[in-house]
Amino acid sequence: MLKQLYRTYGLVILIGILLSCRYPSPEPTGNGQDTTVPVKPDTVIIDTIPAKNPDSSLANTARFGADKIFTDSNLKTTKGIFGNAADYRGKATDLNYEFVAPGNDTLKYRPFVLMVHEGAFLFGDLGNEMVKARGLAQRGYAAASINYRLGFNGASEQYACGGNSQEAIRAVYRAVQDTYAAIHYFVDRAEEFGIDTRQIMLAGSSAGAITVTALVYMNEADFEALAPGITKALGRLDPKADDSPFRVRALLTQLGYGIFKSDYINASNAMPTVFFQRIGDNVLPYYGGTFLSCPTYPGMVGAKPVADQLKKFKIPFELNFENLEGHHLSYPEEYVIGRYAGFMKRLWSQNPRQITNNAYKTVEDVKL
Repeated sequence: MLKQLYRTYGLVILIGILLSCRYPSPEPTGNGQDTTVPVKPDTVIIDTIPAKNPDSSLANTARFGADKIFTDSNLKTTKGIFGNAADYRGKATDLNYEFVAPGNDTLKYRPFVLMVHEGAFLFGDLGNEMVKARGLAQRGYAAASINYRLGFNGASEQYACGGNSQEAIRAVYRAVQDTYAAIHYFVDRAEEFGIDTRQIMLAGSSAGAITVTALVYMNEADFEALAPGITKALGRLDPKADDSPFRVRALLTQLGYGIFKSDYINASNAMPTVFFQRIGDNVLPYYGGTFLSCPTYPGMVGAKPVADQLKKFKIPFELNFENLEGHHLSYPEEYVIGRYAGFMKRLWSQNPRQITNNAYKTVEDVKL
């Protein structure tokens, strides 16, 4: 009997040793670096590199907050192509970017905001996000706006509901693929662009908000459940998942919000998020509805259920809503930029909060 107990005890110890080798403990934090790692299935964000800027240094600088540190003439802009991929008709399409950051800057590595434009996955252009990108760069950030593949069978700018569920989901999948490709392009050239690959924020407007949210919360299995065969037809969601490490710190969204299922969000992957959406949004649901408000497209939930999910998991968020009808918001872009920057400053300052604003009035502010 005693021998059996010793054998069992020894087996437990051996299993523990093996598991600790496969899943090593976090690095010591004595160097002031933030080593928290978000967990996401399939397209895991590998976090094996140190942050160039620990949260404490970002919190204690005058940069990255409400004040513009640089004038527009101090900014340096770079344009280029980050990839090429076949659109829904099979036509090869160049994927462009515009990058902006302070020129002749004393800070070598900056937090980086990647911006994805609106347009129902049917129209729009990276230029739609460049006012916000430049506003963030004036505060010290590096920022880039990208183009991604647009269009899907049966739908048009004039009539978004003319396609089918499978084609609509493929449009989202392609947009996520292109956003991954852009992230890896900049991460692999971090020295050239001067960005901190562990201080990345994803910003999206309308369709762009759906895209960056799907990137963080959905994996290939999720897409397969909605559109069987999508991976075989379109390829891997993130082909470079294993060899181009980065870390997303927050989602910054406006002009509506949407995710196919709120239960994609769990305690291990819940992401700090800023929302801007109208309660009467007639394109993306504030509560629940369908993708692009088309009756034959998949179900979708908006900012309110997702904020409630983040509330449950004690994750910082800022929910800005307008009690009005329509998709387009009344907030000036300068105000949105300020809310984005203020949100990040609170995160870096270890001041996590769950804030709800009705237009410009704060109706709830909970310190976590």
